[in-house]
Amino acid sequence: MPYPAPTPENFPLKDAWLPLPMAFWQIDTAQHLLRRMGFSATPEAVTAALRKSPRHSVQEAFQPGAVLPKSAALAEFEATVHERYRSLYQSDADFEEKRRIRRELQKEDGELFREYAMDWFFYAREPECSAREKFVLFLQDIFVVERSKVKETYALHNLQQTLRAGTTLDYPELCKQVSKQPAMVRYLDLVQNTARKPNENFARELFELFTLGEGNYTEADIKEASRAFTGYRIKDRTDFFFQKNLHDKKPKTVFGEEGNWDGDDVIDLAFKQPAAKTFLIRELIKFYLTEEAVPEAYIEALGEQWADHGFSLSYLTETFFQSRLFFHPAYRGNLVKSPIHFYLGLCQDLRLDVAPFDSRVLRSMQVMGQSFYDPPNVRGWLYGEHWINSTTISGRRQVVDFLFTPLNEEKLNGNEKRDLERARKVGRGNFLVTQERLQQVLGTAADDLAQHFTTYFITAPSRETYREALKTILGDTHSDGATQRIRNAMIALLQSPAYNLC
Repeated sequence: MPYPAPTPENFPLKDAWLPLPMAFWQIDTAQHLLRRMGFSATPEAVTAALRKSPRHSVQEAFQPGAVLPKSAALAEFEATVHERYRSLYQSDADFEEKRRIRRELQKEDGELFREYAMDWFFYAREPECSAREKFVLFLQDIFVVERSKVKETYALHNLQQTLRAGTTLDYPELCKQVSKQPAMVRYLDLVQNTARKPNENFARELFELFTLGEGNYTEADIKEASRAFTGYRIKDRTDFFFQKNLHDKKPKTVFGEEGNWDGDDVIDLAFKQPAAKTFLIRELIKFYLTEEAVPEAYIEALGEQWADHGFSLSYLTETFFQSRLFFHPAYRGNLVKSPIHFYLGLCQDLRLDVAPFDSRVLRSMQVMGQSFYDPPNVRGWLYGEHWINSTTISGRRQVVDFLFTPLNEEKLNGNEKRDLERARKVGRGNFLVTQERLQQVLGTAADDLAQHFTTYFITAPSRETYREALKTILGDTHSDGATQRIRNAMIALLQSPAYNLC
């Protein structure tokens, strides 16, 4: 029977954001933390977490200093791209030749993007990186940019690294750093923002999507704030710089305060508004906890604490992921996994590497509805049940089928054979569930296998129902066809509605 959602009447406000008592730090609560904070709750990860406190687990997951290395090819492209385009523009070549060279540059960037995307999937799949990279995904859905407009892969990589490093900053400082990232400067048209003709795109999204939310600013605030961000430019295609002679130096009035504000000043003014205390917390709750409305009193209480700690993201994540409200039984098995969560969770649950084939992985993400770094619009993706429709469910099923299907290497194209060889050289060749792996559990009683699969693959509310169904599919694990039945049972569970929830 579902637990009633917490309210201040049945779950005291004073308890909501207190840490979970150690007496409740058990298998189910550890699994909940690991699946929500990261992508999976493997038995070894649960065992390791239970040796620590929730606080230690959260702090370890968000340690500062993480970097996703930039490939040598991408770094070389970034270092030379300005000169290559300048040579193109200054060339005496005819129109058709210039167009050919431009297409070659764009093709090269496209290949680098696919390599970068795969590097990220390899990186995020590693258990020690998963929680932080999931938080980076959360921040990317706040500070949205679309590859289709930004185009430059190095700029996307650099923005993502800013978000990654920013997971341990205070939020106002992260907003300031993001405002100066070339990907954001280009995406929200700051390069077109002039004193004579202010462009309001960035100022509007700063207030609406980054800091305050709709209804907590006026059109006049946007118009005045946009003037403060004049002079933000990109140098040599790769670097931010502030061009003073393009900045509007006249006084501006933002949120009722007048001054010769620049962009950083406007961000500071935004965080003096009451709505700044709660905006990001609402987004955090939708991403990590529930799509349903949470009582405003809970949100405001955490908002006050967060503001008192200087809007520190470390404080926010430590408080949120340790809290009694986060672990409330009503929030178990109620959230639909995103496509990225679904795929990386599968890889971790099954102890598999990410498949080395970029066309297959990236195409699967597209079919499931979450193309890497290309959300549908400036508001980002809609999460929860919005992930689920007939097409995306079919895509998820196909991903599971692929992981249990033997690889016919003779049918691979040249690029796939090359990628497979590279993956094996670096020890990433274990990306399918083989017959040999399935045969390792032959002879294990069906009841024990069903118990194991349901305990570690799905959440508690669905376990009893699925356990009985799995026992029927498994049958006698000593008899003929047992390996195939084990395969069928695992596929059925991993394609089930229960596995799509966390």
